[in-house]
Amino acid sequence: MSKDSRGSLRALHINSYFLSNNIHYNFYKRIKAIKDDQFLIPVYKHFKGAETHGIAIDYVFDQLDSKIFFTKAIKIIYLAFKKKLLKDYEYIHAHTLFSDGFGAYLLSILLKKKLVISVRDTDVRLFLPKSKLFVWIGRKILKRAGAVFCISPSIKNTLTTFYPNISGNKLFMLPNGLDGYWLDHPPNIARAPLKSKEVINLLFVGQIIPRKNLAILLSFITSYNDKQYVLQVVGKNTDSFNFEAFNKGLQNNNKVVYLGELSSKEELRQIYLNNDIFVLLSHAETFGVVYIEALSQGLPIIYTKNQGIDGFFPSGEVGYSCSEDDVHELKERLDLVIARSSQLSERSQAAAKLFAWEDIIKNYLEVIDRL
Repeated sequence: MSKDSRGSLRALHINSYFLSNNIHYNFYKRIKAIKDDQFLIPVYKHFKGAETHGIAIDYVFDQLDSKIFFTKAIKIIYLAFKKKLLKDYEYIHAHTLFSDGFGAYLLSILLKKKLVISVRDTDVRLFLPKSKLFVWIGRKILKRAGAVFCISPSIKNTLTTFYPNISGNKLFMLPNGLDGYWLDHPPNIARAPLKSKEVINLLFVGQIIPRKNLAILLSFITSYNDKQYVLQVVGKNTDSFNFEAFNKGLQNNNKVVYLGELSSKEELRQIYLNNDIFVLLSHAETFGVVYIEALSQGLPIIYTKNQGIDGFFPSGEVGYSCSEDDVHELKERLDLVIARSSQLSERSQAAAKLFAWEDIIKNYLEVIDRL
């Protein structure tokens, strides 16, 4: 049995999503600080030029691989042999069920290694509904896996609808962690109750693309004027939405303030502190670490029902889930938050601490060492 000198089983991690989100780098650096795992990172060629943090990246996927699923697995296996990533580890951890998982599954059979799988939103939202072939492949992979990590309860729930017979003993949570900056900088004052406020400041943080669904908030701003609602928007304006024209067309006292794309955590923290309620109702969300950032700064949150972080907290503990396409339900949820803002805000910081990377990695290693 191959163990790191510090006692933990060692792994070969296969993660083709590594450059898509800084979360993967945070996982990498915390694992590498504890044990000498190996990483195979095959990505699409269009990622060339992205920040790599000095980590070896293999730019091997192209348009053909997005159309012919099985070529990804062939390239993963080829890279493992080419780079001699064949020994000095006990298990293979594929960080997606399909894009990484099929190649990792075949490699684990060839090398007689244990298999660990992470399941992400694209696995359950894109691949599994696509065809019975993917359901069959997924069943093979999951049967071989010794542990299956789901990023969120909603992903776990969807996975078990496709595989109702999967053993609950192999299913575990592996949420995305929160950058230590947010836990190290809590708000230093209690938030005032929202009941008596005449102006309610709503905050959206996310790229302005259809999937992030800024549209429902714009519809809300257009439809309701029982109070003055000011919506602040932070994120890259990929869709080139014309905020100035939108404000000119409003028939009430509400408004939208576009703050642009921010790279400074301190700037973003001040924006969280200056707002009252965080709202993000994406059409599809693997996790959404911005919800947890908002909680760390005492903001109540409204999040998509059956997506992202839904299921981590009981309804009404730190906020409420809401359908992503129902403006009337959004109004009801906002009214609930406004009525109970003090209680929600008090619990939010403690909730954010559940996503400290140290605890997430500790829980991960406890599962791994029982393989």
